[in-house]
Amino acid sequence: MDLDESHRPVLDSQRLVLRALEMSDAARVAALAGDKRIYDVTLLIPHPYELKHAEEWITKLNGFWERWREDWTMAFGLRLKSTNELIGAMGLVGTPKHKRAEFGYWLGVSYWGNGYATEAARVVVAFAQQELGVNRLEAGVFDGNEASMKVLRKIGFVEEGILRQKFLKDGKFVDDRVFANLTAISRA
Repeated sequence: MDLDESHRPVLDSQRLVLRALEMSDAARVAALAGDKRIYDVTLLIPHPYELKHAEEWITKLNGFWERWREDWTMAFGLRLKSTNELIGAMGLVGTPKHKRAEFGYWLGVSYWGNGYATEAARVVVAFAQQELGVNRLEAGVFDGNEASMKVLRKIGFVEEGILRQKFLKDGKFVDDRVFANLTAISRA
């Protein structure tokens, strides 16, 4: 694992480099995350998504990066190696006490269907398990988001169940499908 000048991890795959977002990325984040199709399949991204939202999020992330080794909470910007173009984000929200982390991501719509999410996810999962010591990675997916469920299954996540009507989004209840990837099998 490489570290950047601020001692944050930099991960790479065949076509991508994953590294911390900088404030200079805010306009690109706003442009990508501002697509309503991103809003439709995520819980925490507002619509419309404006530059101020991206700036606030990146500022919040910088605070997380200061203690990433202790609390396992971080988000990587996904960049194409060929152009350094930001195409999305992927991260963890950790609970080290229980060796658990929640895994999530979003990808700019024009990059959907090219295998980028799967490629980046494999790298982040390996980092979480091998470098951080995470045993249980969890991911929630809105019922109907078949593309994200397919990504999770490809990288070893198993569906554990459906939390019916867990979220209220745009005046409608949404089911949350829960997936997990376990490093070890617990023995009672």
